[in-house]
Amino acid sequence: MRLVDADGRTWFFVDKVPIFFVDDDILPGAALPRPAFVRCHVVGQQEDQILVVSTAPDHVEAEDGTTQFRVRPNQLEPASWS
Repeated sequence: MRLVDADGRTWFFVDKVPIFFVDDDILPGAALPRPAFVRCHVVGQQEDQILVVSTAPDHVEAEDGTTQFRVRPNQLEPASWS
C-alpha cells in the first residue's frame, strides 16, 4: 500500500491483505491499483490544520518503521469496520 502524506512524501506499507482491505474487497484477479485503508488514531493537530495520525495501535508501520504521519483531514474516513 502507498500513502502520500500532507507534505507530498510517499510512504509504502507491506502487510497481509486483510490489514488494508475490508472483507472481500480484493479477490484474486481484482483490478489493481485500488483504494486501500489503514486504521489510525489522530494524535494531534498542527497549526496548519494538518493532522498527525498513528498507525502503531494496529502494529502497522511504513517500510522504514515510521508509525506517525502528517495527513490532511480529507485523507481520513470515519471507521466503518473493526
